[in-house]
Amino acid sequence: MTKYNIDLHLHSPYAAACSSGISIPSLTNGAKQKGLNILSTGDILHPIWNKHVKENLIQKNECFLYKEQNSQIYFILGVEIETKERIHHLLYFKDFEQIETFKKQILKYSTDMEKYGGGRPRISLNSQQIFEIAKDNEIVIGPAHAFTPYFGIYAHYDSLKQAYGDNWKQIRFLELGLSADTYLANTIPDLKEIQFFSFSDAHSPVPYRLGREFVCTELEQPNFYSLQKLLEKKGKNKILFNVGYNPQEGKYHTTACKDCGQIYEIEEAIRYKYRCIKCKGIIKKGVKDRIKEIAILQGNKELKQTTERPEYKYLIPLSQIIQIALNKKNILDKQITEIYNTFIQNNSEIDTMLNIDEKTLKQINPEITKYIMAFRKNLVVFRPGGGGNYGVPYICFTEKEKQEKQKQIEQETKLTEKTIQKTLF
Repeated sequence: MTKYNIDLHLHSPYAAACSSGISIPSLTNGAKQKGLNILSTGDILHPIWNKHVKENLIQKNECFLYKEQNSQIYFILGVEIETKERIHHLLYFKDFEQIETFKKQILKYSTDMEKYGGGRPRISLNSQQIFEIAKDNEIVIGPAHAFTPYFGIYAHYDSLKQAYGDNWKQIRFLELGLSADTYLANTIPDLKEIQFFSFSDAHSPVPYRLGREFVCTELEQPNFYSLQKLLEKKGKNKILFNVGYNPQEGKYHTTACKDCGQIYEIEEAIRYKYRCIKCKGIIKKGVKDRIKEIAILQGNKELKQTTERPEYKYLIPLSQIIQIALNKKNILDKQITEIYNTFIQNNSEIDTMLNIDEKTLKQINPEITKYIMAFRKNLVVFRPGGGGNYGVPYICFTEKEKQEKQKQIEQETKLTEKTIQKTLF
């Protein structure tokens, strides 16, 4: 058994709002910097990207890896699909032959699959139908970013059974998304037997996007078959731990106005009929409140953890830590990049953030190390994200400073009586 850090949700230049710089070589380079071992190809149904993938990967012992000698970055063939209910699903394939068979069956249901922006194709089938086709072809399938308010499966259904019909118990995994973590999702009774994945949904090959969420696993081989065994709980393949954002940093964690960003308690949002009393914009129910709602609907009124699961570790990208330390507006600032490169010269970003000892880090850059160690001590406070706006992390250096910053954020984000009175009267 070998340990692998895996990120199996990303895209190509042929999906909407994605970097034109994405390629197998750039993804491989980003994975090396980050400390990832296995990536999804993403967008594998798109003909141009499919051709590029074939030209850049070699197959060896049922594994796909970048053709550069000794690259040791492996790929699993994958895609994200949007069904007609506007729900996103992740699919993984064993080989290109299986991809072509599947594509022939569903091509007639898509108008954009072979167009420039069709990397994440829209299919005029519902979730149950696409699952049945995937199952018949022995393709691994599960819901992507399951709780997000626009394209998550729980944005449209209260249970997996409603979405997938009688097949729902054959779903083996669910992707949490940036606005949720294991501890939130583990309150939903239906998910007791389903494994949780935390992946980046990267639209760029740069390391502060790629691998911002990943899963640390032990696998027999870095390929589809070991992934399949992991999900079916066969052999010794297993998840060691999940890593990702503190969900407060996610864009949809709290209930908030999608126009002005004002945060609401769910009771307030209901009272105001999901109309912002500050700007009259639409209030979007947050992932935190939606998960609580589902858990209670399914009988877990006390929101207890339903089963024992691997640890979920929180992570802030190293470039973002440096950005906070230098108080820079642009994460692509030249100085940030230069400092970042000094840290990953001999170690990966993941090791730098989670494992390398303080003494070694201080030898690289003592000032930035102060911020890394504060992060490790959980001296981080968030102005929570919501309504489509990312949360903002603040790094403190003492517990007292953390508590004071937390109080300040709560005061700044809470609706004031003055605002309410002004609006209502």
